[in-house]
Amino acid sequence: MTAFIKRNLQLFFTNGSNLFFSLLGALISFVLYIVFLKQNMASALPFTGKSAVLDPWVIGGTLTVTAVTTTLSALSQMIQDRERGTLADFLMTKLAYWQLQTAYLVSAFIVGWIMQIIMAGVMYAYFAAVDGITIPWKLTPQLIGIAGFSSLIWTAFSLLCLSFVKKVDTLGKLGTIIGTASGFFAGVYIPIESVPKAAQTLMKITPAPYNAALYRQLLMKTALNDKFSGARAGQKAAFETAFGVRLKLGSVLSLTSVYGVMLAFLVGFVIVALLLMRRSRKQVMVRI
Repeated sequence: MTAFIKRNLQLFFTNGSNLFFSLLGALISFVLYIVFLKQNMASALPFTGKSAVLDPWVIGGTLTVTAVTTTLSALSQMIQDRERGTLADFLMTKLAYWQLQTAYLVSAFIVGWIMQIIMAGVMYAYFAAVDGITIPWKLTPQLIGIAGFSSLIWTAFSLLCLSFVKKVDTLGKLGTIIGTASGFFAGVYIPIESVPKAAQTLMKITPAPYNAALYRQLLMKTALNDKFSGARAGQKAAFETAFGVRLKLGSVLSLTSVYGVMLAFLVGFVIVALLLMRRSRKQVMVRI
């Protein structure tokens, strides 16, 4: 199974176009922020040194988009192998069907984890050079941990989505839809409380805003404590909820509650995907 995981990773990382398009959604949100969004949001903030707050804010959202799109792209190899009959060929070896499925999932998980870390490094390097923000090296272990947790959840989500896909032709359309929508659901294009209530509710029935909130609470903590000190201390809570640093479900969720919601999504995705896996297995077995 290890060799099969290596094979999947090699196919992903040696395909330049695959790498680019898997990051396209994240790159779009990053570029839109630099070119258009940052100036508009900065004009509404009542303090100086706004980049120290806004840059890690967009990093948190963009890393969420990265987790969504890269895990989906990596797991798409499963659909390609299924349609081409390659998966049926592998079943003629000693590997069982569940082992092959596990290998695809592990590969997608590793890809999502690595790509989030790389994207974080690229964005922080850019903002350090352009805006002079400090790279939070001491937060690296926690950042890596959230990246792994995010990759796990979005790998399960990708498995669920791809359970309904039979043709390779459908992959591009699905990837475009999810890549575009993920930026909205993660609250990258516009802060969550700037959209109508119905749209906020729609965002909150996905893991994306909670995932972004995990990143933002970690990366923005020091800057927020600095900018909202003294006379502005009372404005901090309102800013955090408006910008999706903290989320409301009746009341403002604690960090533990956000992790709990994410775990609930993970369990739900896994259960439904396992139920649908029987159909996928039948599609492969008929080729043997």
